[in-house]
Amino acid sequence: MVMRLLAMLILLLSAMPLHAEGDLRLTILADSTASRPVVGEMVAVTIRAVYDRKIANEKLEIDPSDAFDWIQTRADDWREERIDGALRIVMERHLAIWPKRAGPLQFGPVRHHLTVIDKQSQRRDVVVQARPLSLSVGEYPTQKGWHFTARRLELTEDLSTDPARLTDGQVVTRRVTLRALGALPEHLPPRPVVSENWLITFAPPVERNLILTDEGPVAEAVWTWQFRPHTGEPGVLEPVKIPWFDTGQHRLQVVEIPALTIGYASFYTGQAPTGRLGGAQLTALAGSMGLGLALGLGLAAFRLAPEMTAAGWRRISGRFSVPAWFAYLRARRRGDLLTARRLGERIGLSRDRLAALERAIYAPDNRRRE
Repeated sequence: MVMRLLAMLILLLSAMPLHAEGDLRLTILADSTASRPVVGEMVAVTIRAVYDRKIANEKLEIDPSDAFDWIQTRADDWREERIDGALRIVMERHLAIWPKRAGPLQFGPVRHHLTVIDKQSQRRDVVVQARPLSLSVGEYPTQKGWHFTARRLELTEDLSTDPARLTDGQVVTRRVTLRALGALPEHLPPRPVVSENWLITFAPPVERNLILTDEGPVAEAVWTWQFRPHTGEPGVLEPVKIPWFDTGQHRLQVVEIPALTIGYASFYTGQAPTGRLGGAQLTALAGSMGLGLALGLGLAAFRLAPEMTAAGWRRISGRFSVPAWFAYLRARRRGDLLTARRLGERIGLSRDRLAALERAIYAPDNRRRE
């Protein structure tokens, strides 16, 4: 009878799970500042294991959840610590989690699959489980548009050149970088849309990056635009306000992309503010007109009066006489064809056009407009 009871006790002890033997503890700890997070606010979490056995192999398993986004923020930290006077093996895994909805939520449970070496130097497989972490998550403050949170938000702008004084046809590149401490890249808002009738816009793909720092994860979005004015007159892109929830102060904040003036420098140099041409511009214009007139007279003289006689100069001056041209046009509008014929010869109309005038005068039935 005694032997039978002893055999049953041995069987019972061998059937007990190993995690009941020794000091094997696994817990999920939330950062002390995460008392009442809102939807989308990062919560720093540490999974802490304390073991009094040597570990030959391990695998940490976190139950999937549709209530949280999460990432591991640094490599696992394995070390020895003296706890209550005894050396223990300690493992810590650091996570950042983001609740996706309001209400009471649970993160976990977490299971640690271990191969331990017991006191008899035997390898045994055990599973240590941590209870789920319970969080009470509040609603995001009432606000239209995109919702995202950050412990700190930075916005920087870089321009390839002065956008208000572009050379004709030049393109300016605007690069806006948004960095949010305590956020994921997909949490950041989409790039603002720029659409103006006076502006040609090209927008390359958005760059999104995740940077792990000692302070926590930093989400980065880089928005790039290339602008070229469609008209010469300068235009202004209005400022863009980006609201966000500051988890440090627990209130809504606003960061702003500043206004931007875009235009060609020639708009300012091509006209004075008074609406009159400056002295240098008048001089250049007069010189250009004089040169053009001289070239025109020289060509006409070569064609009409090779010997440069007085009659030839009269023909040249008549052909380029502004009053004579105006008188010709007035005569045509009045229907005074005889005067138009006389002036047409003076201003040097072609033979075909003169013949058309003569037919209109002497053969009105066959009249046709030149």
